[in-house]
Formats: sequence, C-alpha cells, structure tokens
Amino acid sequence: MQTKYNAYLTVYLSLIFGIVLSLLFVLIEGAATGAIRAQAELVADLGIDSVFAEYNRELLEQYRLFFIDSSYGGKNGGTGMVEKQLSDYLSYNMNPEEDLLLFGEHTLLKLRNPYLEISEVSYASDEHCMVWKAQAVHYMKAVYGGDLLSKIQEHVDIIKSNHFIEKDVYNEIAAKKQEFEEALEQKEIQEFGAESEEGYSYQKVSGLFDTLAGSGLLRLVLPTGHSVSGAVMDAGPYFSARKKNGKINQGVGLQKDADKPEKLMDELIFGEYLLKLYGCYTQPKEKGLLKYQNEYILYGFNSDAANLRRSVEVLFALRAAANLSSLYADSVRKSEVDFVALIICSLLLSPELSDILSAIILGIWALAEAVSDVRQLLDGGRISLIKEHKEWNTSLTGILTGNFHGDSTYNKGLSYQDYLRVFLALMNKEKKITRSLDIVEMDLRQTNGNEHFRIDRCIDYIKVHFGFEDANGHDFVFYKKMCYE
Repeated sequence: MQTKYNAYLTVYLSLIFGIVLSLLFVLIEGAATGAIRAQAELVADLGIDSVFAEYNRELLEQYRLFFIDSSYGGKNGGTGMVEKQLSDYLSYNMNPEEDLLLFGEHTLLKLRNPYLEISEVSYASDEHCMVWKAQAVHYMKAVYGGDLLSKIQEHVDIIKSNHFIEKDVYNEIAAKKQEFEEALEQKEIQEFGAESEEGYSYQKVSGLFDTLAGSGLLRLVLPTGHSVSGAVMDAGPYFSARKKNGKINQGVGLQKDADKPEKLMDELIFGEYLLKLYGCYTQPKEKGLLKYQNEYILYGFNSDAANLRRSVEVLFALRAAANLSSLYADSVRKSEVDFVALIICSLLLSPELSDILSAIILGIWALAEAVSDVRQLLDGGRISLIKEHKEWNTSLTGILTGNFHGDSTYNKGLSYQDYLRVFLALMNKEKKITRSLDIVEMDLRQTNGNEHFRIDRCIDYIKVHFGFEDANGHDFVFYKKMCYE
C-alpha cells in the first residue's frame, strides 16, 4: 500500500526562505554600505583634524594664534600643498593595517579616494586682514578683561574733545614770535637784550624757543644713559608692499557665522593685543627684527630710530597742547606770565604787545614742560593727560633762566605704552593691521624653518569636497568644513 504525502509546506518554506534570504542580503549590503560611508566620513574627519593640527608652532608661540602655513616651511605654498598633506593622511587612515594583511586577503570595507579638492579657503590676509584680526580679538576676549578698554576710550574722548591732536603749539608760537618781532621792527626796536631787575629779557625768551626748536627733539628728551636701537629693515619683501602691489593670495574671507571685528571696542581690543604681544621703546622685543614694533605700526618707517623719533614728535606735540590748555585754564600761572610779559614789553617800550608776548611765553612753557614729560615717559614714568597744578615739573622762573630739565616727583597717570594705546586707537585701521602683519613676517623669518614665511599663505578655514569608492565600485561623495575657533 503506498502512502501519499502533501508537499505544500516544503514549497511554502522554500518560497519564504528565498524572500528572507533576499532581505538578508539587502540588509547585509545596506550595513556594509553604511559602514563604508561611516568609515569614509571618519577618514575625512581624521584627515582634516590632522591637517589643522599642523598649525605653525612659531606663530602660536609668538602671537598666540592658530594658522596652517600652507608652505610647510618651503618657498611655495597654497591649497595644492594642503591637498597633498590631506591626501597622505587619507591614504593612511583608509587602511592603517595594510602592512598586516596576508597575501591575497580582501576586505569589503576597503576604500579608495579618487577625488579630493579644497574648494574654499580663508587666508589670514582676507578682507583687509579681518581673518587675522578676528582671531586676535577672540583671543584677547578669552584671556583678558575689559576694564582697561573703558579707560582708553575715556582718554581718546578727552583728546578728541580738546582737539589736542590737531593743535600745533610749536608752529602757533613760531607765528606769534614772528608777529611780535615784526611789530618791534616796525617801531625800529632792534635791541632785545635789555634785562629787568629780575633777569627777564626777550632775548632769553627767544633763545629758549630756538633751543627747543633746533636741538634735535629726540636727543633733548632721551633720558640719561638710554640708547636707541640701530635696527633697520627693507620693507620690500614684506606683506604691506606685496598687498600694495596686489601680489597676495585671496580666499573667501571671514566666515559668515564669525564675529566681524568692526566695533570700536573690538578696535581697542586689537590695539591691546598689539601692546601685549609686540614690542615698543619701553618694552622692546629683543628677538624681533625691529625692536620698537608698535612705533613701526604707527608710523611705518624702516628703522627703529626713525619710528621712535616720530613717536617722540607726536607725543611731544600732544603733551604741549595739553600743557598749553592747562596753562590757559590756570589763572594763577596765567597772571604770572602776563606780569612778566608786561615787564619785558615795557623794557622794549612796547607795552601794547604784552598780550602777544604772553602767548609766546605760555607756549614756550608748554613746550618746555612737554620736553620734561616725554623724557619721564621714555624713562618708564607716568604723566597724566590733564595735569594737576602740583604735577608740573617746570616753573616760570626756570623757563626764563633756561632750567627746564628737572625731575618730577610725581609719577601717576598714563605710561608711554598708554599713550601708544591712544595713538593706536586713533590711527587708520587698515594701516594698523597691515603693518602689524609686516612685523609678524619679520619675526617669523628670523626663526628656523620659517625663512620664507608669508602671512597670506596662512589658512584659518577650509572646505573640502571628497569622493570615495569602495571595493565594489560604490561611490560616496560629500564635503567637510573646518576652521579654528
């Protein structure tokens, strides 16, 4: 007797198994594809991280900022050099254990990178050097407080409201002196040497003005025992000259989500950055090509001596204007000067000219006091922007006898660096940042491995397009962005 069996269950299971197996293969393929994509993105992230870890160490050491030097110490630089570095990192990260594989061994996760392009880059010099300034301001905000900035702003406001920068006391007094002497000539008065019982004479007043005008201001104000750096540089190879000639690299500029340092407070913060990390006369940077670096930023001459000379001239003019304003506001001193002027003019038989002579003596007093002020500042002392009565270092008697070299017993107010802070806040913003980058190039080129350093090759941000391919020919295309924060 034959037994018949129904095979419908076997057929059903066979059909189900085929479907399940197909689904399983799809899941395996999807998992493999996902794993490969994840590996590709991880490889890209590791590669970019490695590139950004190669920031210029000397730049960080001296200026506390992070930038990739795309020349890597060579004569040439640019995105091509960075792409090569990134490609080397990708090659290793795609298969770090390649040397450990057995002959003929194969992995489904094997990657290739047939496509790599840096499509966007930000150089330190982009947007009139805003990329560099933004990082510097960010550094200062993270490290230093803001109490000092309000004081700088207060000093700037005082100078602007009193027009101290615009006033030229020396030329004003020179014009008054010429007017006074022409009036005497018209009256045919030629003898200026007649002295009063107190020893006052116009000849002494005129001689003191000539001394202040013709002795060489830097020599007159330089403290005893101080010397001036003899450092000189050639501006041709540095950033500002290349920028002027249009020979700098250009990137995409500051990132959209970055804070653009355009506010007045940001400008003050950047000025503070320059005072903290760059040299000046009272705190020279010994390892720099130029020692008085903030003076170079302010005035742009090619030697320390020329920059200091100009700094002294500007500081002298400011102090003279402030002193003259104080003299006119001081009724006691003003009356004293008016009395002396009347005595001298009476000797010259021209009492009607006493007002002009009074203005001349006040101006000379302000100039002589300014000489004392600048000398004290260069010697590390402090001078108030608007001096109180007791802070004055000279007297009218001393002025008229030629003795205006006394040492002040008061040492409060602004230091030489504080006055530089004010001048930096008042100067042209573009010249300030451009010359500051000249200094960066000068300093780094003095160090090993940076002889050809250029700031417009230094990178802050990159955007990279990647194209990967796995062992089965699947393509993975995406991009990554990264910048220093």
